[in-house]
Amino acid sequence: MTKNIIRVFVICLPLFYLFTVAPVSAQKDLNGPPLFVDVNAIKWDMKKLNGEGQFTTQYSWMLAGSGAEKTELLYYPQDEWHSQMLYQIFNPVCLDDNGCIDQLGQKKIIPTPFVSNGVNDYSWERRRYRPPYVTVDGTPLFREYRWQIDPNLPADIIASWEDILPFWGIRTRIEVYAYSNPNHDNYVIWKATYKFTGETKREIENPGLEDFFPSQTIRLWWPISFSLGPTKSGEYAVFGSFTYEGEDDLDSWFGRPSHLVTSAARDTLKIAYYWDDKFKGITPYPNGSIDDTGDPDRTTGHLLSPQIPGFSLLYAATSHVNPADDPAQPYSMPHASIVKDLWGRRDFGLRDTYLGLDSRGRFPLDAVTEGFSAAPEKGPMRFITVGPYDLTLDWESNRQDSITVVYAVGVGSISWEKADSVGKAWFAGDISDAEKNAQIMTGRDSLFQTMDRAFWAFNRDLNIPDPPPPPDVEIISDADQIRVRWSYPSETYYKDPDTGVDDWALWRVYRKKGAAFVNDPEDQSSGDRWQRVFETQDRQQMEYIDQNVVPGVSYYYAVTAIDDGSQNTDGLIPGQPLESSRYVNKSGLPAISFKAGLDETDRVRVVPNPATINAGSLGFPGDRSRILFTRLPYQCKLTIFTETGDRIASIDHFGTDQEVWDQRTDSNQYIVSGIYILAVSEAVDQAGNALSDQFVKFVVVR
Repeated sequence: MTKNIIRVFVICLPLFYLFTVAPVSAQKDLNGPPLFVDVNAIKWDMKKLNGEGQFTTQYSWMLAGSGAEKTELLYYPQDEWHSQMLYQIFNPVCLDDNGCIDQLGQKKIIPTPFVSNGVNDYSWERRRYRPPYVTVDGTPLFREYRWQIDPNLPADIIASWEDILPFWGIRTRIEVYAYSNPNHDNYVIWKATYKFTGETKREIENPGLEDFFPSQTIRLWWPISFSLGPTKSGEYAVFGSFTYEGEDDLDSWFGRPSHLVTSAARDTLKIAYYWDDKFKGITPYPNGSIDDTGDPDRTTGHLLSPQIPGFSLLYAATSHVNPADDPAQPYSMPHASIVKDLWGRRDFGLRDTYLGLDSRGRFPLDAVTEGFSAAPEKGPMRFITVGPYDLTLDWESNRQDSITVVYAVGVGSISWEKADSVGKAWFAGDISDAEKNAQIMTGRDSLFQTMDRAFWAFNRDLNIPDPPPPPDVEIISDADQIRVRWSYPSETYYKDPDTGVDDWALWRVYRKKGAAFVNDPEDQSSGDRWQRVFETQDRQQMEYIDQNVVPGVSYYYAVTAIDDGSQNTDGLIPGQPLESSRYVNKSGLPAISFKAGLDETDRVRVVPNPATINAGSLGFPGDRSRILFTRLPYQCKLTIFTETGDRIASIDHFGTDQEVWDQRTDSNQYIVSGIYILAVSEAVDQAGNALSDQFVKFVVVR
């Protein structure tokens, strides 16, 4: 037996279902760097953070503590404040009572102590277009793209990797497909192939004969749990801090016939889902309720966690020799929990829980309804289990059996507007807890639509109508205005990627005022969202000058392209114009307009005065500590003193008529409430003429 024999893949399935070997130019990476799925409303950073596993098995909610809000790396929608969603991926392989014989000759039956840990053999990211270049006032907000560009991809991005699961001698290959089409921008398709190769080490680790399983046949079930939960912003609203997520979430499932696919053997989708339920023991809201389902904001009532994330089985091979979809799969959709099951049990019955063969059953509803627990428990897991499959490893005949399974992972939700109106009505006492919660749960209809559209895309060989790509964007702060410029790097960007026909129709510009993200507390509950501010059918007009701006206020921009719909002949809505994603080139740094410096010093003002911690309500959303020194001369030194004459901060000012101060001293400490004096000295006009000094008293209340 040699390594060459080991790497042979038996052709027992059509090419679509097999591992494929990429050309050298594909830039596969053996070190497992992060992959960024960020072409639509979902932003998912694929990378190993902690615990066992690589990309096939990922943990997130175990990383609490300092910076815990940064550890969940699945965002939806990615333009809302702390829209990180809890996610963990578990793959506890389950064998029958015969188990398997490992490379040491030992028999294994029950699942690993935790989950199917693994090592990454390689990663590979391909995109139809490189990520757009975005700069704000000369600062680049993009990373140089190091992976592969392939204009012929069926999806906007395909992130793939192969992991080896040494405990089981199994190699997994995962391909994640994501789309920018606005009808398909809230899901990814997860295609997984599991191959019984007998490997326990990567090829670059120079495995010997003793590092491989012997020839044998195993029978396995493959449970997978995408454990999901909304959201960090909701968690913060309820608890006032970032902690573990998932402690008040429940999981369940439902099945519905597909509305979009009627010719496939699988006409019904079984969908696992999660939602934010009531947390026990919270501080009552002002309306007296202790029902925080949906995580209402404690100031406005806006529902911050109305999302219903979930996943569904789209395809499961009948066997390793029969690639036809088996509509009898999934075998089960069992419930388990992190504490009581995954981390808390080491008994043989844990396998039966993952298979749904214990007292909980193969298709139980949520834990509270079924009586498994009296209230939500930390770490709900809903599995979709497929199998059993017989896989053979035979070194004499170079046989390594594999099976392929495809899932959709996505999010449904009531709209932002409905989350706002329902939450506010409940906050005001106009509707009951039950009525609020019933409205949240209608998000299951949205989740079904999401999964059904993913099923439709899969049954089209993963190729759907495509919108134009997003342009590169440059944003420039200017006097009394902000300039937004955009461009395509190539004329080919105007052409439909499937047909090659130029179907470009118009440009659109969107703007967000205040903070960069919707629902950011810095916006002072203003409800500011992304709004369309400009549109043109002139292809050559690639600049928008925004003069409807307030000096000192932060603005963020995004630019999209829309086609004419002529190439969308077989989409969900034939003839519908398709728009590029607004999420992928939105600016992450503020642009702030200014006025040119004056030729005088006797008009200097401090805004607001008095300056309070709630300055946002006085015209500065997005930064509660911002103070603006306005009507400044062209050049001067600004010095801030306490009322008793102690100097605490100094700024060399040049060019504009204003300067922003964040209420920090030169030693980077926030100031305290009190009376302060701004001294304007060493002032000159644009011609270099000296100007008189000025002193302005102002009040700060923190």
